Amino acid sequence: MLHTIKGNKETGGEAMRLFILMLAGAFILAGCSDTDEVPVDEPEAEETKAEETEEADTEAEETSNDAGSESTENAGDESAGEEETEDEAAEKPAEPVNVMADIERVNGHWINYSGEDDARGHMTRTNPIEYNAAQDYTVTTASYVSYFYGSEFIKTNNYGHDGPHIIENVPEADRVIVSFSEPEKDTVQLMNEAVEDATADNEVNTTPDALIGRGKPVEDGMAGTIMFGQEFLTGEDVFTGERIDNEGEFVEDESYYITGALEYDSGETYVITAPAYISYYKGRNFIETEEITAVPAYLPEVKGANYINISFHDDHLLDLNIIELE
Repeated sequence: MLHTIKGNKETGGEAMRLFILMLAGAFILAGCSDTDEVPVDEPEAEETKAEETEEADTEAEETSNDAGSESTENAGDESAGEEETEDEAAEKPAEPVNVMADIERVNGHWINYSGEDDARGHMTRTNPIEYNAAQDYTVTTASYVSYFYGSEFIKTNNYGHDGPHIIENVPEADRVIVSFSEPEKDTVQLMNEAVEDATADNEVNTTPDALIGRGKPVEDGMAGTIMFGQEFLTGEDVFTGERIDNEGEFVEDESYYITGALEYDSGETYVITAPAYISYYKGRNFIETEEITAVPAYLPEVKGANYINISFHDDHLLDLNIIELE
């Protein structure tokens, strides 16, 4: 009996050990499975993340393109706006200018119909004002407008009532002087265009024909004979290093040349093409010397003279000539 119980105890102990071993093995297998097995869902997670990144990049690129397009459109709009502004500025006409505003005035004088600077206590005149015959001018009140070419007087027109008046166009002039009386001194202006309400042909009086100067030669239709050429100016009949002054004296001036005597007829018309001093003689007797500064110009007419000498600066050696008009 005792043996039987012992046998049973031994059999039960082995079974218990076997159960424990099996249980331990199961735990070990479970631990290995948790540690070494690769998750099945990880590739799907990475693919999803890549897709999300790609979508984000695409959205960013589209946003950048949209911003760039908007920037380009805005820049184009700004450029077009600037061009329109420039075009509008170019199309807008310039405001008329009072060309005598900054010109000095001489009180107590006016330029009369003979071109003389005449003393009159109630009158005022301007100094010379540049004049361009290619455009219109308007004098705003009653006044006198005198035309000159250089220092050579041409004519004086009287615009004697109210205003504004579009003044006469005189192609032979390159400057004007405006004379006016005391009541007009604060209102008179000379505008460089035909202003609104201004009218033309309002000259009340003007210089008599016999006293009108010739002014600038108008080249259209000009024809004549050239009195000398370059061979003359560089030949033996031209002397260097002196000129003839207002007293008829030969004075030293290393920059000047003097021509020999040239025949002159006061009944003919001559045009000179370069600045010079013209000395007039009757035979060997000196009469006067006239200075020519604005060219081309008519030679001043000197009655009784039959010869001239020309004194000219060496800068004008290549462009000086005298033309006897037909």
